[in-house]
Amino acid sequence: MRGNIPIPELPGGEDVWLMVVVTAVRYRRTQQGKRFCDAQARNATGSISLKIWSEVLDVCKEIKPGLWGVTGRLDNYQDQFVVAECRRITVEQYREHQGVDPVLPLAYTMDIETLALPDFRERVGLQLERTMRLGNMRLEQQQRYLEDIAAEEERCYQLGALSAISGRIICLAVHVGPVPGMEIEGVEHKQSEHVFGIDADGFEEDEKRALTGFLNLLKDFDPDTDEIVGHNILGFDLPFIFQRCLVNNINVQPFIDFSEFRVRGVFDTMHHWWLGSKRSVSLDDIAWALGIESSKTAEAEGSKVFEMYHAEKLAEIREYNLNDVRVTRKIYERMVACFGR
Repeated sequence: MRGNIPIPELPGGEDVWLMVVVTAVRYRRTQQGKRFCDAQARNATGSISLKIWSEVLDVCKEIKPGLWGVTGRLDNYQDQFVVAECRRITVEQYREHQGVDPVLPLAYTMDIETLALPDFRERVGLQLERTMRLGNMRLEQQQRYLEDIAAEEERCYQLGALSAISGRIICLAVHVGPVPGMEIEGVEHKQSEHVFGIDADGFEEDEKRALTGFLNLLKDFDPDTDEIVGHNILGFDLPFIFQRCLVNNINVQPFIDFSEFRVRGVFDTMHHWWLGSKRSVSLDDIAWALGIESSKTAEAEGSKVFEMYHAEKLAEIREYNLNDVRVTRKIYERMVACFGR
């Protein structure tokens, strides 16, 4: 039996052995009730999907994320490695055969702050006037508009920050760290914080430069093993980022598939709070419920970013953005500990 073959070079239908990091496990049953699990794994040469049937599970008892030695063969039709035998291995054994430390999955916890585009101010007045003239304005907005046209125009202008058509990214903060539960003793688990759009000295950066920096940070992101984490990122942050890439003429292939029923590589804390349902809840409310200190203060919160920006408090916006990410990371860790991935 051959072994330790680079994953991209695995021969089909031939028994081989591998040393891998199992990064995610999902237990299932066939329609006939037979137990099996699908797992994602990686090593220094690439990533692979594992299929582990009940006969193997009965011997191994339970497959959990971590270091494993597996034997089996590649099923070219299913594009999966069907495991015949598996056992736990040590960091030293992995290093001996791979020549490097295990490549652990990373969690990129992120949040963006946005502002309405300056040019949108003129457009919003024309839009409101047209909507009113055509009779398409809701009654409550119509009352506000007739009472104070300028105030309603200003309100709608600031709300332009919520659309990538009328808004832009002013700050994008990211925490990079290990996926909870994937810590391996003897392997260094580095963590880092990154902010794009406002530098450490509180000076604003060009949006295109900020987006490019973010994309470079995630250039090695693997949706089968890594995770992008955030609150309502499927409904707001991630689409906004890619839409602004389009506006800024940045050539990028979105590294997640939004059309999937269960989007791979994304952990949305809002959806996980509702156990998968696409209902709404604020990050601050979840933090309060879990006893986690809020990122919001009397001076800094999402609704005040506009006035903070015009008061030239960019350093404060940067810190608030980072604090949102830190709170999200704590909520993510709690959810993974309780619910799993």
